[in-house]
Amino acid sequence: ALRKGEFEIDHLEGVEDTKGNNGERGTLVVTNLRVIWFSKRSRRTNLSIGYNSVSNISMKTASSRLRGKTQSLYVMTRFQGSKFEFIFTNLDDNSPRLFTTVQAVYRAYDTSRLYRDLKLRGAIIADKELKLLPKEETYNRISGVWNLSSEQGNLGTFFVTNVRVVWHANMAENFNVSIPYVQMKSVTVRDSKFGS
Repeated sequence: ALRKGEFEIDHLEGVEDTKGNNGERGTLVVTNLRVIWFSKRSRRTNLSIGYNSVSNISMKTASSRLRGKTQSLYVMTRFQGSKFEFIFTNLDDNSPRLFTTVQAVYRAYDTSRLYRDLKLRGAIIADKELKLLPKEETYNRISGVWNLSSEQGNLGTFFVTNVRVVWHANMAENFNVSIPYVQMKSVTVRDSKFGS
């Protein structure tokens, strides 16, 4: 079952999980959040790889029991300090769909991280101006905003956009933070020794 906000992008029959279930025909489902593989013989034999855990995707030669030596999709992942490798082989034809779809969807996911993930010290400011994301609009730019941490303050500039809030230090553009609205639980005003 797909999660709330998740949708299917592609559905490929005849895909083998060459590393974990070599010789077993299965189905690969590509969604906007993950890659799902399940065995044709038993849906209990399955795996789900979220794009957030993916570190690399490539094509290499692998040995499949059903196809022999052939080009396969290698997906390298990291989860809770461990590395995992998954190898998928298209069994039915030489269509590049397995490779192109997974790589394109992962690239779209990876390049859209600033829309949903908090980012510290990123390359998001150039010449004191915010580098806008596609379809992002600046609503307000406020100078003289303090970033307070452990009762120490850094004077900077604050940007409010339709996607996120961004602050950067005036003395060092690379000292910054980008916080998308989807990451915010609450916003409050508190007193400090610098004022309220």
